[in-house]
Amino acid sequence: MNLTDKYLKVKEFISEYYWIAGIPFFIFAIIGVMESKEDIKQNKTLTYGMVYGSTSIYKKYSKRNYKYEFYNNGKKYTGTSTAYSSKNIRNGNFYKVEFSDKNPEHSRMIFESEYERKIGTNKKDKVTDTIFVLKGGKFKNEMKDLIEKYEFKTDSIKN
Repeated sequence: MNLTDKYLKVKEFISEYYWIAGIPFFIFAIIGVMESKEDIKQNKTLTYGMVYGSTSIYKKYSKRNYKYEFYNNGKKYTGTSTAYSSKNIRNGNFYKVEFSDKNPEHSRMIFESEYERKIGTNKKDKVTDTIFVLKGGKFKNEMKDLIEKYEFKTDSIKN
């Protein structure tokens, strides 16, 4: 068997079983995702983040990967989260972000409710505070529902 035959046999073997080399990477990726979820679960902190991009996972109208950024202790962090394609999720929208306070690289965005950023300034237009409120009056309606839930009827209170 000459060198060319050996080369062809090795090439044939590799082309037939190349997918086996990907198994360790796949296992490593799954373990990383599981560790990230567990870290967030144990050390959860909430903040708000802004969507700045998205890519389709499979087809135009399927799930999408949304890229987002958030700040923790003055440092900017980025991440991606998956959600179904929606007309409501656009670049510049704000949503809650869960992250690990021990490792903020482990994070995920929660797309349940959209928030608006309100920036407070002083007379010299210097930013003094930033707050986030539910967009579109949802906050007002949710607070009204909470108050009604705990409202007591006057005849139900006895002296």
